[in-house]
Amino acid sequence: MSNIKQTIMAAAVAVAFVTTAQADGLSDSLPLGKSLAAGQELPLPLGISANVFFLEQNMEAQSIAINLPDNLVPGLPPGLDLPAKATKLESRATSTTAKIDAWVLPFLNVYGVAGYVDGETSASGFSLQPLTSPPIPAANLAAINAGIAGLAPHLPNSFSIAYSGPVYGVGVTLAAGYNQFFASVDANYTESDLDIGDSTIEAFVVSPRVGITGNLGGLEGSLYVGAMYQDIDEHQNGNVNFPVLGQSLPVGYNVISNPEDKWNYLVGANLKASESWNYGIEVGFSKRTHVMATLNYRF
Repeated sequence: MSNIKQTIMAAAVAVAFVTTAQADGLSDSLPLGKSLAAGQELPLPLGISANVFFLEQNMEAQSIAINLPDNLVPGLPPGLDLPAKATKLESRATSTTAKIDAWVLPFLNVYGVAGYVDGETSASGFSLQPLTSPPIPAANLAAINAGIAGLAPHLPNSFSIAYSGPVYGVGVTLAAGYNQFFASVDANYTESDLDIGDSTIEAFVVSPRVGITGNLGGLEGSLYVGAMYQDIDEHQNGNVNFPVLGQSLPVGYNVISNPEDKWNYLVGANLKASESWNYGIEVGFSKRTHVMATLNYRF
């Protein structure tokens, strides 16, 4: 998968650079190979979009570890991370991005995105797990685990982590049409650098769609259905205040998680207000939900 991500990034960055530097010339010359369209109407080659994307889904924790203040557990080595688990891990995020794209060929669009993400990860059914030997010497293990078990009822069983940070990425879209019908496959890779510790989110998303274009009540646009595949790696670490034994104490955390369900279904619509202006709305459903709104200007 890393090779796919690198290929997408290299291709899209190259085209985005040329697009921004020579927009006027490209608008006249793109897409290349217009004859490949076989008479199909083509959109204007260059585009700038504003996008808002809201996502809510359950995550599967690959690992959860917390770091308690010293001396809370007798005999526990300072700085040692304690394993933990959560029965449910939920993620909610809203990203607001700007996108620049170019139709390089009649069937190939390449783009770059940049923006900002705000989100929250919530863990419920949270509990500490016993340590094993190693790293704890076997002679001390029983006493330390007894201390952890005695402390556990005084820890919260849920907590939330709020985050925000820049997001940036690249992508490609392959598209084909016949009469009023069309099909497309979009693939993009994005990274987010969060404002907590050295936390990051990496996402590789593939979205196949099929639809129909037409006119209704004087409005020109399209309707489509499809699916979305998300391969997301969330690594969050930092500090959160826990109420422990009547005190609010800073507790370190390290959470690595992936989506519980990689696929969901989607439906959407695009409205063509003019040759240059387009509006879009998309809703994803199943065990993961998302809503995406798009304003696109083409030239």
